[in-house]
Amino acid sequence: MNDVSVTDLLAQLHQGFLEDLPARIDKIESEVMSSRDEDAYEELFRMVHSLKGSAGTYNFFEISKIAHSMEDVMMALMQKQQFSSASTLELLLKFIDLFRTTTDSLIHSKADTHEIDARLIALRGEVFGEKLNVLVLEPSKLYASLINHSLDNLSIDFTFTQDGLQALENLLMNKYDLLITSLESPRLNGDALVAALRLVHNFNKGIKVVLITSRTKDKIVNKGDFDSIIDRKAVKDGDLNRIVKKMMNEKQ
Repeated sequence: MNDVSVTDLLAQLHQGFLEDLPARIDKIESEVMSSRDEDAYEELFRMVHSLKGSAGTYNFFEISKIAHSMEDVMMALMQKQQFSSASTLELLLKFIDLFRTTTDSLIHSKADTHEIDARLIALRGEVFGEKLNVLVLEPSKLYASLINHSLDNLSIDFTFTQDGLQALENLLMNKYDLLITSLESPRLNGDALVAALRLVHNFNKGIKVVLITSRTKDKIVNKGDFDSIIDRKAVKDGDLNRIVKKMMNEKQ
């Protein structure tokens, strides 16, 4: 009986979130229209971040994915101090439109994840251009800095994380061209991360992966899942740069 009551309660909360979603999007749109300085922009970012978290809690991963990409775009715009230009407003309103069409699809149980992904790639492209979109999982700040420095002559948009589960969440939420991962990382190591990613139906399922490790190849369980394996000491010697440059040329 208690199990049924809990199930019913969760279903009610799930439905309640969906019913409240249009009004929540309206508030975000209102904030978009009035955000003309850094303080207002930070409030908008907070609202989008909150929506991402609550949507994920109620398993509305399509909404969470859109919010995550909008966060990335807003971070880039904040770094460029682009708060009030017409192009910024137009871009953010495109996210609002995607929120609305996706909400309508969810209400009618017709959400098309492939269409959402395609639109998000296009929206991100308006800010990040033709740069290679690279996710780096590296728990050491020193090595993360070395990776960044070794590739600073290439056209790359980096996302860094120190946590394996966070990396998996990023990969499930956003399209990347390349994953650079350390073998060891908190909560989920690089080996398990890539093995999990290869099993799911996701746009990053076949992503190119570079593994950075101090272990020999015969000690790596799923070495066939990696496109390249390099020694940690080789990062600063230019090996990583040559590998990534080759992958970029192949992509073109």
